[in-house]
Amino acid sequence: MDARKERKVLAKKLLEEVVQNLDDLSDLSGSDSEDDSCFINSIHSPSDSYLNQLDDNLIEQRLEHIFGFGLTGDKQDPPSPPMQTQQISTDALLTVLDETSHFTNTPKTDNSLLPTHLGTETEQCYDQPSDVHTFNEVQQNFDVIDAPMEEFLADDGQESETNNEVRRDRSQPRVWEIKSETHEVPLFEKRFKPKANDTHKTSPLSIFERLFPDELMVIIVEQTNRYARQKNSTNWKPVTLQDIKAYLGVLILMGLNPLPDMELYWSSDPFYYNKEIAQVFPIVRFKKITENLHLNDNEMEPPRNSPEYDKLFKLRPLLTELNKVYQREAYNSEVQSIDEWRSSLKQYMPKKPIKRGFKVWARCDAKTGYLYQFEVYSGKGDSTENEGLGYNVVMKLCSNVPRNTLIAFDNFFTSCNLMEDLYDKNIYAVGTVRCNRKDLPDMIKKKQPKPLRLDKHQFSAVTAEPITAIKWLDTKEVTVLTTAHQPLDTRMIKRTQKDGSGADILCPAAIASYTLSMGGVDLFDHFRSSYPINRKSRKYWMRLFFFLFDASIINAYITYNYSHVPTLHGHRDFRLRLARALIDNHTTRKTHTQTDVVFKKNKKGGRFGVPDEIRLLNVGIHLPEESATYKRCRFCSTKHKEQRTKIVCSSCGVALCAKNCFKTFHTVLTQ
Repeated sequence: MDARKERKVLAKKLLEEVVQNLDDLSDLSGSDSEDDSCFINSIHSPSDSYLNQLDDNLIEQRLEHIFGFGLTGDKQDPPSPPMQTQQISTDALLTVLDETSHFTNTPKTDNSLLPTHLGTETEQCYDQPSDVHTFNEVQQNFDVIDAPMEEFLADDGQESETNNEVRRDRSQPRVWEIKSETHEVPLFEKRFKPKANDTHKTSPLSIFERLFPDELMVIIVEQTNRYARQKNSTNWKPVTLQDIKAYLGVLILMGLNPLPDMELYWSSDPFYYNKEIAQVFPIVRFKKITENLHLNDNEMEPPRNSPEYDKLFKLRPLLTELNKVYQREAYNSEVQSIDEWRSSLKQYMPKKPIKRGFKVWARCDAKTGYLYQFEVYSGKGDSTENEGLGYNVVMKLCSNVPRNTLIAFDNFFTSCNLMEDLYDKNIYAVGTVRCNRKDLPDMIKKKQPKPLRLDKHQFSAVTAEPITAIKWLDTKEVTVLTTAHQPLDTRMIKRTQKDGSGADILCPAAIASYTLSMGGVDLFDHFRSSYPINRKSRKYWMRLFFFLFDASIINAYITYNYSHVPTLHGHRDFRLRLARALIDNHTTRKTHTQTDVVFKKNKKGGRFGVPDEIRLLNVGIHLPEESATYKRCRFCSTKHKEQRTKIVCSSCGVALCAKNCFKTFHTVLTQ
């Protein structure tokens, strides 16, 4: 009996000692350090004298050497005892719990089921462990625990959808510390890929119809006719599906051949007159369709004072459907970027190149620019959290992002809380950050003393898990936050000097990755601005409609390039082929004249020199005619074996052998 009491006393002392050791760690936590200690303790990169070293191992050894010197060379307080002496003896703790089984009714549990933080070595710690309060509660409220131990262990053992099960108390200051390594980071190797199995024979129209489906075309037809009836539009003739397709095709042609005034396309002056556009619609009919174009029923729109009022009601069917279609038609890549577009109307943004315009948030693939998701900003009412507009935008756009994805965004969005919450969803992020953001280390927030300032192309880094803050001095200071890179990861980049020569510069991997990943939205905007579909209109939502229609064309072009050779199928040619396919030889004129054949200046995109939209259209009107002289057959004649014939196609205007070439030429698809 005495031996049993003695074991209980020893076990109780051991448990008190364990909890006391954990409580002692709280003395190491605290607020941000003073300026000098923060700057001295941050990780500094090697000076310029090491930039010419090409051996990556030598660079890494030098960084480790500097890191070690920074920790031991300064007169700091003695380091805390090794973590081995602070670890919890799990066997002893289980013994105590077993001896007090009349409180817990818990059988002895195997060590393999314990939470991972009980037996893992960690870096030198300055924060109070997040799990300390759990053991304190166990000690203070031991008599009320009646659940089996397996239930507590099972919660920690299950795979969670988040990286961090215990959320940090944001009322406490974030503590930044020096670390050479942080959490494990995936490789982000998955690239953009369409879900459809297209081939080199897939036409631009078939891809576009997946990204701007006929269901949307039908909505436009129905709502346009309904709006014309509601307003009693004079001289109105109901539009058909083919009318709307031809109308959209004409808009694409106008973007390829811009003129200062829309009426000039129907001008009697041959300098402005565009036969291919003018033969589709008379100018009166084109203006009537533009005047009555609609996407939603005005009679169903809630009043302004209603809680259901939607500022984007007139575009809502298009916005909802396109967001679904863009995500449905392509697999998510593992490197994406979030940024804003500026259209030239409505919002005022004094710090932007286009100061007045619509603001559209976009999430795009970083390499191709494919648009996965977008959100039109309609005012302060969009905010649903207290973290700010940038936080709300990113969290909303990332709601459907798969795990282990890298998201890049600029300093408008970046904050510590955003990086932390994305990491909790297993989404990694990197972004430049403004120096006045909350919770940043003094290294970024405050100006450094002159002796401690960085030399050019040096960097410093501190970590507050899971975030690493990095400052790099290039031509000016660059500050980033990242959860996707290690503090000491670096890359050698090429920088052009004033004399035109190239130089190798050591750059933090986070900044190099941000530069490569952030261009997705800019690439998309480059495609959009090349041949914009943007006509003047008094209706505010028309500019957004043209904008979104353009977005579908660009996504279709990016998808098209996945299965075609981009050098043979340029953006301009893609739009031209798509426009002609949408028009499909349609006309509302009473007298129809065939469009003159436009021969390509070179053989890009086809070996016959005649666009597929003309060569394969209405084959029945391609009749053979006899010419006065023999000409080389466009289909079978080669440099080594010349073949001549007098038979010429009446529509294409090319010579073709009557026996086999004439039929094959009008049916075969180019590769």
